[in-house]
Amino acid sequence: MLTNYENSLDLLEYSNKHKLYIKLIKQLNKDFNLANFNFHLSEDSNPIDLKTTLNKAVKDLLINDSNTYNALLYRVDVSEEALRINKSIDVDSHSEYVTFLILKRVWKKVWFREKYKS
Repeated sequence: MLTNYENSLDLLEYSNKHKLYIKLIKQLNKDFNLANFNFHLSEDSNPIDLKTTLNKAVKDLLINDSNTYNALLYRVDVSEEALRINKSIDVDSHSEYVTFLILKRVWKKVWFREKYKS
């Protein structure tokens, strides 16, 4: 079910509880690959490790590779409006927020695909 999640961990735990966690990781990896981002999340990782790893990668892209960062956001389909809402100038807070936006959007893809598969 698509609901409003408080944070990334809530979303990841919810996906795990509903047996869609692995599909979420696979979709993240697919989107990263299609954005030419050489990054892979392990399907064995727990929600805390996944969130931490993803957040570090987003932060690294923010600081070091704006082209890949923008390609990833475009590929995942993160709303520009949602990005503008965050007024944080602190890179740690901003990367945490963007990580959450990425997870929410990818979760939406996975959830819809699962709900409406034939």
